[in-house]
Amino acid sequence: MEDVAALQRTVRRCTAVVVVAVGLLVGAVSPGNVPVAALLVVGSLLYLAVSAVYVSPDAAEPDATAADGE
Repeated sequence: MEDVAALQRTVRRCTAVVVVAVGLLVGAVSPGNVPVAALLVVGSLLYLAVSAVYVSPDAAEPDATAADGE
């Protein structure tokens, strides 16, 4: 289960990086001020910052099988 959670977290983070790139591209290509592009960039960067700092309580608990030395 730990591997699945790590994979899901990685996919979410990679998606956030792609959304940042798309937001920057939309902001650079479109004429004028595009608030949607700014929202995409800020929202994705905020998600990345929180996901880098926040550790879920389930992930912080030690694995019961690892305590046995196996």
